[in-house]
Amino acid sequence: MQLTEPSRAAAFAIAPVKRETAVRRFFRPMVLAAALVLSTLVPAVADETLWARLDAQSQAQGRFLQELFDEGGELLERSSGRYAVLKPGFFRWEIEYPDRQEIVVAQETLWHYDLDLATVTKRSVDADGAFTALDLLARDGTELAARFSVERLEGESYRLVPQFPQAGFAAVVLSWEDEQIVAMEVTQRGGQRLALALTPESDPRLLDPADFAFTIPDGVELQTDE
Repeated sequence: MQLTEPSRAAAFAIAPVKRETAVRRFFRPMVLAAALVLSTLVPAVADETLWARLDAQSQAQGRFLQELFDEGGELLERSSGRYAVLKPGFFRWEIEYPDRQEIVVAQETLWHYDLDLATVTKRSVDADGAFTALDLLARDGTELAARFSVERLEGESYRLVPQFPQAGFAAVVLSWEDEQIVAMEVTQRGGQRLALALTPESDPRLLDPADFAFTIPDGVELQTDE
């Protein structure tokens, strides 16, 4: 599954979002970041370990805190809420603060629901062909291995640099704790940085595709972005 930025609306836009650009921000800009690099490109062993870890995480759910910084390190936006991911092809991002938005990806369809504006946008996930940092959580490791260079950092962190032009970011750092991803820092090509802290559920239930079904609420306007 390919998570692209929505309307684009905010999704992993995740920068709190200014509604209309919300999804776009997390998705393209899901962006941002570069952490201290304490080692040089580590070959195959680091690569294999990283992709094996990603493949082992077939689902994830919990709470997130997202902060977007400009090129000079100034905080631009902060948002928080809940997330859920199920491989292959399902993703839910619920922004609870500072405004209320919900982004749901179910296979090839992306829904963006702005609760405050009472509007729903529907679009194809592959509408623009962009690859975002969130795709790393939803795709197969074997598929991804040939498309990134991998650098092992201090502790349980890895820096990934895309080797293909469709990537909507310059680099991403993934950090693990107890075999779960707990942080992502994405560096956008323009220099902005997105820091995402994830707090996995301590006793998660098994997710099912039905958990990602989206029904347009009564009285809510449907818009298409295709």
